[in-house]
Amino acid sequence: MATLDRVQFYSHITLDFAHFEQKYQDKNSDIFVDKYKPVANNYTRSLVCFEGNNDSVGMTQEALGYKFSIYRNQIGDRTLEPIYTTSVGQLSIVDYNVRNQKEYQYYVFKEDDDTLTSSRAALSNVARTCWWDYAVIGMELDDEDTLIYHVDPSDIWLFQSNVASDSTTQNFAKTTYQTLEKYPTVSAGKSNYASGSFSGLIGRVRGNKYVEDATLLEDWNDFCANSQLKLFKDRKGHKYIVDVTGSSSQVEDATREQATTVSVSWTQVGNADDYVIIGN
Repeated sequence: MATLDRVQFYSHITLDFAHFEQKYQDKNSDIFVDKYKPVANNYTRSLVCFEGNNDSVGMTQEALGYKFSIYRNQIGDRTLEPIYTTSVGQLSIVDYNVRNQKEYQYYVFKEDDDTLTSSRAALSNVARTCWWDYAVIGMELDDEDTLIYHVDPSDIWLFQSNVASDSTTQNFAKTTYQTLEKYPTVSAGKSNYASGSFSGLIGRVRGNKYVEDATLLEDWNDFCANSQLKLFKDRKGHKYIVDVTGSSSQVEDATREQATTVSVSWTQVGNADDYVIIGN
C-alpha cells in the first residue's frame, strides 16, 4: 500500500486546489468539465483550496483521520438512540430506519483513540421526513450482535402510483377454554406480530410518462424470493421488519404502457426499533 508523506509544488505552478482521493476507479471524468470544483466525498483523503497568493483558504478534511459516533433524537423524545459508528474516513451515512411525518436531529461525537470525546456534540439541522411512497428495502447483515444492517441502493423498491392497502392483521395467540364457571378462561401465548398486503404499479412516473422496463418484474420477483430481511415503510409512518410471503402481478392490457400492478403480502418478523439500517 502506497503512503503519501510529502508533496512539494514548485513556484512556476499555479494551483486552484489539491484533492487527493483513494483510488476507486480508473479515472475521474468529472475533473474535465469547465469550472470544476472539487467536493469532499467518502474517497477523499485531503482537500485544500488556494487563492492567487497560494495561501490555503480551504481545509484538509480533519474528519478523515477519525471515527464518529452518531446518535438520533426524535423531536419530542428525551432519549438519544445510538445509530452508527463510522469507519475512518467515512464522511456520511444514510439512515433508513425513520418514520414518515416525524422530525429528527442527529448528534455527532468525535472519537479519540481511547474513548469518546467529552466535548459537545455537533448537531445536525432538524430534518422532517415526508414521502408519498410505500417502500420495501432489502437489508444485508453487517453485525449480528448489534443488529446493524446495510442497504444497497439496488435493493430499494418504491411504489408511488395506484397504491392501495389491504387490511393489516395483528396476530396474537389467545385460546379460549370453556370452564364450569359462568365465564371462560382465556390464555395468551407470546406471539404478537403484524401481517398485511398492499398493491401498486411497479413502474415509476418520470415527468409525464410512465416508465417500466420489461425486466423490472423479473428483478422484483427475485428480490421477493431471496432470504434478505426487509424494511417495509408506508406513508402513514408505520415501519416493520418483514419478509415478503407472496407476490402476484397483473398487466393492464388496455393501456399502451402495459402497466404492471403487483400485489404484495408481508409478515412482520422483527421490531424495527431494534435495528440499525444505514447506507453510504
